[in-house]
Amino acid sequence: MTKSSPGRADRRKARKSAGAKATESVQGRRHLGKMLTPSMEISIEKLGFPGSLTELHVVPQFPHVTRSDQDILTDNSEREFEAAALLSKAPSPATALNFEFTEADGESYFIFASPRIAVDTQWGTVIVGKNANSEASMVKMTCWARSATEALERLQLACAAFLDHWAYVAVAPVYLTRVRSRDLKNKCEMIRVSGPFRSAIINPSATEIPTPLRPILALYREGLGSASPIYKFLCFYKILEGYFTRLKPDLAKLFRAAGLSYPAPSDCVPDHPDIDPSFRAYIGHSITNFRDNILRPDFRDAVAHFEKDGLSPVVMSNPSEIIRFSKTALAVELCARTVIEAYRLAFRAAIDAGLDLSTLAETARQQS
Repeated sequence: MTKSSPGRADRRKARKSAGAKATESVQGRRHLGKMLTPSMEISIEKLGFPGSLTELHVVPQFPHVTRSDQDILTDNSEREFEAAALLSKAPSPATALNFEFTEADGESYFIFASPRIAVDTQWGTVIVGKNANSEASMVKMTCWARSATEALERLQLACAAFLDHWAYVAVAPVYLTRVRSRDLKNKCEMIRVSGPFRSAIINPSATEIPTPLRPILALYREGLGSASPIYKFLCFYKILEGYFTRLKPDLAKLFRAAGLSYPAPSDCVPDHPDIDPSFRAYIGHSITNFRDNILRPDFRDAVAHFEKDGLSPVVMSNPSEIIRFSKTALAVELCARTVIEAYRLAFRAAIDAGLDLSTLAETARQQS
């Protein structure tokens, strides 16, 4: 990825009412800026690792308000929220971080005649609005909660209760996008978005990859393009499995046969500011240990089996599971990138040492 001075390619606009502060939060809150106009530009670099979940909070600045932004953002009192989300036919992240959206901005494959539908659930009543094509396009509910995150969770749980069924009946997917929560007491708002992908200059050498990496890079591309954090996790986890069970051992065997030491750096969990605090203790330690003690028992086995050791099945549309696997998928993706780069460097060292790599190419053809 290349960096340049801020411009259209690496900026995103956040639109909101004048006189407000924007704050980013998921792993920790960071002040992003103050806006006195209906929009502001935020450097794309501040919006988290590409594809990772980011929450943007906007706190209005009123002359008579004496409470600090921190007090408002950490308010734990039970209060009224309005939570809303657009429906979409495809997982298409917006290029603008727009807090203002209406039924006209969403779409789905679900059509109904009435102006809107009220769906009663155990989490509250969800109002489903429609666009000009009579497609269900937006969902919203008013609820009592202690945080914007809790309000969004109630909305997502309520929507999952009927959208999962609607998707089955219509044989059509539906996605919640542009998720927003409004704190009616404190007059602040939060939207949850995925970190935008960046443009990058590709060098000619980028087309030259070790043949054994073909199935690995295909998995990485598949994971990047997935809107499901659970499937994304599985793609990146499978990369780790392929590297430690096949790619690295096969290449290391050729080095041993030639009497040479394996040249790649140690396979350790990399550091990154967006890694969830619950995983930070593993930074700098073996990826194998991280995989065996955390990833496999707590995540991989949970999704590989419908019911494991008497535990309840993972509900893919449950917001707590979505957030849990989103945080984990980021850590696993960073580990996957680490082992891919380690293998690439080791493979180049094998070529420089004159090792016969034909057996590795044959293995890759068998896996393709």
